[in-house]
Amino acid sequence: MLIRVGLEYGIGGRTLAWGLDFPGCFAFGEEDAELMLRFAKALLTFEEWVRLHTDEPWFQLLNPDFRIVEAYHNKQNSAGGEDEESRAAFEDDLRPLEREEITNALQVFRWQREELLAGLEFLPARLFEQTIPGRGWKTMDVVEQIARTECQYLKNLGLPAPDMTAGTPPLNALQLCRQQVEKLLPGLEGSRVAVEQNGELWTGRKLVRRLLWQQRVRIDEIKSLACAADD
Repeated sequence: MLIRVGLEYGIGGRTLAWGLDFPGCFAFGEEDAELMLRFAKALLTFEEWVRLHTDEPWFQLLNPDFRIVEAYHNKQNSAGGEDEESRAAFEDDLRPLEREEITNALQVFRWQREELLAGLEFLPARLFEQTIPGRGWKTMDVVEQIARTECQYLKNLGLPAPDMTAGTPPLNALQLCRQQVEKLLPGLEGSRVAVEQNGELWTGRKLVRRLLWQQRVRIDEIKSLACAADD
């Protein structure tokens, strides 16, 4: 099975490996060889995570053939810190989304959101006032960041985002964004729309890739807080 990987260099001195056919699956690393090993492990973890949520197999990792098919050098981030934003626009992002891809992406989006909300429900109250290691954000700051980033991603593609004020509770903002994403993504089937925002190209495929990446990164940040508290 061919596993196509896109590399994005210059994310806080690291490289980000994207699974071009597996939105929501990615890995960070430094050297390419080490990074590809990390990505292979991440893909196995992603497969197991999907199987926890559905009995319908989306893919089978039989004889995987990992190939780096694109590379993007992020000059704007090359001198920054680890928290800098991805900016990659791969040629693969220009491919129109198919219906099955959108259906699967929405499933991953919902499962991630459920994981996030379940984690918040069981997070000890004392941890809500602690800061995320290496971030300086509190837990609800991260939740708010998820919502605001999702809104910005929608706007980047010229799509309407929900109205949120500075006083919108983070959990309410999450719900508003979820409803809008679930409403708008199906309409991107077959779309070839490409929009440039601040020198960065956005397409429907890139929107999906970034939505699932951003939410997973934030979930893992909240998990890191819980793990640090247990140590």
